[in-house]
Amino acid sequence: MKNSITFIHAADLHLDSPFVGLKYLPPQLFEKIRESTFLAFSKVITSAINEKVDFVLLSGDLYDGEERSLKAQLKLKKEFDRLAEVGIEVFVIHGNHDHTGGKWIDLQWPDNVHVFSSKVVEMKTYLKNETPVAHIYGYSYPSRSVQENMTQQYKKQGNSSVYHIGMLHGSIEGNKDHDVYCPFKVNELINKEFDYWALGHIHKRQILHEKNPIIAYPGNIQGRHRKETGKKGCYLVEMQDDTASTTFISTEEVIWEEVELSIEGLTSVSELIKKCEHSIEQFRKTGCSTCLTFAFTGTGDISSFLQTPQTIQDLLEALNDVESENDQFVWVVKILNKTYEPSQNNPNLVSFLTDLHTTVENYQSFSEVIRPLEQHPVYKKYISEFTLEEQQQLLKEAEQLLHSELLQQQSGVKKI
Repeated sequence: MKNSITFIHAADLHLDSPFVGLKYLPPQLFEKIRESTFLAFSKVITSAINEKVDFVLLSGDLYDGEERSLKAQLKLKKEFDRLAEVGIEVFVIHGNHDHTGGKWIDLQWPDNVHVFSSKVVEMKTYLKNETPVAHIYGYSYPSRSVQENMTQQYKKQGNSSVYHIGMLHGSIEGNKDHDVYCPFKVNELINKEFDYWALGHIHKRQILHEKNPIIAYPGNIQGRHRKETGKKGCYLVEMQDDTASTTFISTEEVIWEEVELSIEGLTSVSELIKKCEHSIEQFRKTGCSTCLTFAFTGTGDISSFLQTPQTIQDLLEALNDVESENDQFVWVVKILNKTYEPSQNNPNLVSFLTDLHTTVENYQSFSEVIRPLEQHPVYKKYISEFTLEEQQQLLKEAEQLLHSELLQQQSGVKKI
């Protein structure tokens, strides 16, 4: 019978994320958001200490960039020191954002920190009371883009008297929703006959396989933009012989949420503002700082007032007017207008906009569109490769522009 173990599985800390798109916020709010990744990681470590876990697994992208700031490294070291004081080990792999080929000032980590090789998949043994209890396998990225399927290098060493835990920063082969690095097939991981797979890279929390073994993404510990909505955190994993369980621990310092508000039945913009303010008040009662996106939907006469960018900007400023002095804030970061005027609510228009949305969602030729630009010397000098997330964001913005342009033409709004 194996000894029981408990551990924290976290990934995608993205310490020192710049949050460049939010620099327009009031300084005190932006500073709180900028510090949110550090505060979230501190919560991870506090949870590990409170739960008296045996060790912590960090499955890649500890830093947001390959040039790790000294600030981020010192913050990380401080938290590792907290674990060292209570005898908790830390096992680390580096991913595509914080690969080992980057440039940084190298710090000396405390002895409880174990970083996996970037040359081959490596096995490290966790000892409990001087007895081998777990074999932990991992691989750190040597460069930003690792396209090779590394699963064949994960090979069990030793017998079934210890737990076998794999750490892998990558995504399912063929997944088109994210940049694909270290691609794998779920069946490949299952066939390794490990007891647990601690995955990283995907920022959405999900269990790919529920038992024998559990294959899990904990998601990132702190949302960084409006598409990373909801609670973020890590898994507390408990293993006893052949059984294992996961418990989600919330760690976000700032939460991102999106709310749909229908304009159906509203006769004035003032009524819409009251509806927004009521929603904001509900989030304020949670006591958690919130970055909020409103998506206006439905059909109504006030839709015509929502078609101009200036109106949307005025609404944003009005809704955020009282928030700048509050410590626990609710800040409206974006308003999406998806409304129609009654005259626009016809089958042909709705069909076209539906087809437009589907085309954008399934678009596969982004590289072909920008290929002529890539040949330009200015582009080569100043523009780095777009990630899949950045491509999707650009396509979404193009969709919104076309959507707005069409509705303006339908409503007779002329550009000046």
